[in-house]
Amino acid sequence: MKKTANTSINRDYITRMCHDYTLLSNEEIETIVEFSKMLPYFSRATDFDSYIDIKIHNEEKALIIAESFTKNSPYANVTFLGYEVLRSNEPAIFRSLELGEDTHDMIGISYGKDGSEILAKQTVIPIFHEEKAVAVLLLEKQLSAQPIETVREKKQTYEDAELLETMLSILGFCSADESLQIREGVLAFDEDGYLVYYNSFADAIYKGLGYRSIDSLHYDSLNFSRMHFEDLMYSRMNMASDGEQEILSNEEKVSIGNKSFKIRVVSTKYQPIKILVFIDDITEIIKYENEINNYLVTYREIHHRIKNNLQTVASLLRLQGRVCEDPEARIILSESINRILSIAVTHDLLSKKNGNQASILEVFESLTKGIIRPNEPSVDIVVGGDDFYLDSEKSAVVALVVNELLQNSMKYAFQGKSNGKVELNSLSNGEIRVIDVIDNGVGYNPDSVKKDSLGLMIVRTYVEEKLSGRLVIKSGCSGTKTSFAFKP
Repeated sequence: MKKTANTSINRDYITRMCHDYTLLSNEEIETIVEFSKMLPYFSRATDFDSYIDIKIHNEEKALIIAESFTKNSPYANVTFLGYEVLRSNEPAIFRSLELGEDTHDMIGISYGKDGSEILAKQTVIPIFHEEKAVAVLLLEKQLSAQPIETVREKKQTYEDAELLETMLSILGFCSADESLQIREGVLAFDEDGYLVYYNSFADAIYKGLGYRSIDSLHYDSLNFSRMHFEDLMYSRMNMASDGEQEILSNEEKVSIGNKSFKIRVVSTKYQPIKILVFIDDITEIIKYENEINNYLVTYREIHHRIKNNLQTVASLLRLQGRVCEDPEARIILSESINRILSIAVTHDLLSKKNGNQASILEVFESLTKGIIRPNEPSVDIVVGGDDFYLDSEKSAVVALVVNELLQNSMKYAFQGKSNGKVELNSLSNGEIRVIDVIDNGVGYNPDSVKKDSLGLMIVRTYVEEKLSGRLVIKSGCSGTKTSFAFKP
């Protein structure tokens, strides 16, 4: 702990420290102030030194803002007000703050008059405002006047072969060799809720959370899930009336400081183990998932902005077309608008998804909704075929090509006819993707089309160069079928 202040306990001090180091509201701070008035009674009633700690916002530290010592306390002439508390020294404080649960008989680190570290027994009780734990009451008594370096740390040993064999049979392993066990922390508790076995992975997990030793601790002092010992015992009572059910399991993910764990609590009928807890450190997995989620949010926002920018350009061209007096220029502007909007279709779809893949049928549906239909004749556009997914680049190219083909059909295929139909089909054949645009119009001679026709030039160039595909056009008096094939 690092000393940052030395001030007498009073309302102004507690209020100021809470405002400086937390985001607590005035009502929450007032709850702490009122609770602090009872500290002397706790010290006299329990013969423990008592403190109130708050969590420093966005830091793995707590802060002592109130204290009361017993008559025989070694700290009679010392103050710890304003000291910063680290998780590695006093994990019970952080457990109770984060879970809003009592933590009993934990081992923490206290300090001698000379500043040396000394082991202390701690009980921590959350202080609530409504349903939120806003601070904790810490009751502490030194276990030894010796510096911590001279105190031998007890190591849990396990020699009950029968109990170990039972536990391993439950886990599905026949070897007592931990190297052959699952790579999770494993805790085993007896019928009174006290720890009787833990493996090296569990030991490492709890030491990483600041626990110096978890030997013989009660389940409720080690538990970070929502399943309390009483809850588990109640579940076991229900199991007793069901002869077929042997195991009751509950699994959840929890965050403890900057760590994330998947915790599975198993209550069994087996003797003599009553509760098994499996703890899997998934911090890196959660970190990776968060990075992916952040990337996807950014990715969707990029596509959303691109779509908006393209629509803005299309709107500017549309305004220009309204004031343009040259009919040919207006047609060119209209075609340019359609091309821009066809590209915007893909970005619009991707802005609503979690990946870089767009459904080809969704692209088609969006294109047909925005297609400009002539007043006469009446033309139906039908979308069908196999659905498949393309990345953003290829789906934008396909959208632009299909837009050109649809525009050409709407513009030329049905001249002199009262109605018509355009089919937009997709086919996925192994590694080959095929797109067909089929109309029942008047047809045309593809060889007679001007080589400098922008629409056909875009179609050929994008299919052959952007998609590395092949284009085939078949047309006659019964209509036109334009197909292009490519590999995704």
